[in-house]
Amino acid sequence: MKRIIQLIIFLIIALVPPFIFPASDVSGQEAIRVTDQSLDSNFRDHLTFSLDAESTADIVEVDLLYRIVGRPATSRNEAEFAPGSSISAEFVIDQTKPENYFPPGTELEYWWKLTDVEGNELKTEREKVLYLDNRYDWQTLENDRLTLYWYEGGDSFGQALFDRANVALDTLENDVGIALEEPIKIFIYANHGDLLGAISTSSQEWTGGQAFPNYGVVVIGIAPSQLNWGLDATTHEMTHLVIHQATDNPYGDLPRWLDEGIAVYNENQDELDDDFRAIFERAVKDDNLMTLRSLSSPFPADPMEANLAYGQSGAVVKFIIDSYGTEAMAHLLEIFSEGAIYDEALQEALGVDTDGLDNVFRASLELSTLPGTEAVAPTEADASEQPVDEPETAPEEEVVEVEEVAEALAEEAPAASAATENLAPAADASAETTEPVVAEADNSGSGGLSLPCLAGFLPLLALGWVLVRKHST
Repeated sequence: MKRIIQLIIFLIIALVPPFIFPASDVSGQEAIRVTDQSLDSNFRDHLTFSLDAESTADIVEVDLLYRIVGRPATSRNEAEFAPGSSISAEFVIDQTKPENYFPPGTELEYWWKLTDVEGNELKTEREKVLYLDNRYDWQTLENDRLTLYWYEGGDSFGQALFDRANVALDTLENDVGIALEEPIKIFIYANHGDLLGAISTSSQEWTGGQAFPNYGVVVIGIAPSQLNWGLDATTHEMTHLVIHQATDNPYGDLPRWLDEGIAVYNENQDELDDDFRAIFERAVKDDNLMTLRSLSSPFPADPMEANLAYGQSGAVVKFIIDSYGTEAMAHLLEIFSEGAIYDEALQEALGVDTDGLDNVFRASLELSTLPGTEAVAPTEADASEQPVDEPETAPEEEVVEVEEVAEALAEEAPAASAATENLAPAADASAETTEPVVAEADNSGSGGLSLPCLAGFLPLLALGWVLVRKHST
């Protein structure tokens, strides 16, 4: 019986037309053959992809495809070549153009697609490259959460920054309830001139650093002699990366006071740093605090007012954590990660809207309630409906200004805080086209609207402003 069954199967296979069981699609692999490929790069100048191939028929299409590792969208680009049975193709990403800029630490995945005149196609294996600033001999410290790069200051300098960064990550997890989702990279440039040579050519000369959330990269200038300042500044800007990973969505951003307040809190969990404490305490004494609604949008450009905005934001975040708890803060950020509007998120997580939170915070400082509002004591989240306001769309880039008077106060002082680069808000926030493409693109540049982020350097700006005012009078 067994032999009969085997014979029947044999006859079926022998008699069925061959197209019923088509052969594997290897024609493209056999017809087109890559003989050589390479990648040459020079930081902030170019990335040049080259490929040599031959085919039994003329090759008529050659595309280079690449994506930022960790981002879903792919950039497809036509390579330059002369069609023929044997070709040499090249594609260049011009890093001198601001729209094409990649920060140091960018990880790229790339591959080639070739098509000949007979319709045969070949896709090469995907390759990965880590794009570094090759002008410096980098020292590194790393673990599964972060990698720190620096080239001046010795082992103790790098170790101090690395240790502080890890403590800051622990604080965010324990106090705020958010953890790093993807590893990050921190690049420390030894002076302001070196930093300017590393960031996009579109950046202003007073830029002291940039954070690139979609690349998981912080680039900041810290001289070895400025370590104490650098510990806080690195903590502050790294915090923004973690917040971005935890809350990034295509629908909305955090209120500015919450984003910056968490970063200020992470610098010192016990009390406001001296940079912010004096002006905040004076505002409390004079009953001259800003409203949380005004702090939900971009902070004032005036250095003194901006200094108060950062200090007050940090104080509000500490109040939330102390009064409502870590779980409530974590829940608030989780709600924001879903794109909720400001009042709706606060109401669900804390049981108060923006004005209600403002009033209970003011009450803790023995200040009167805001006119036309009613203070609500801290309670568990309440699902009742509350009037809500649409949040303003937050600009996508933060920059730091170093005034000339501030430079006179601190030799080689790095301009504090970072410029947060973000992709264009869209249904898929990672799919901004900045590289010339034929189809889909995600060559995410560093362009965007400017938004002051002066934390850490504001004390110098404020002192400079006072000196200028005295001089003018």
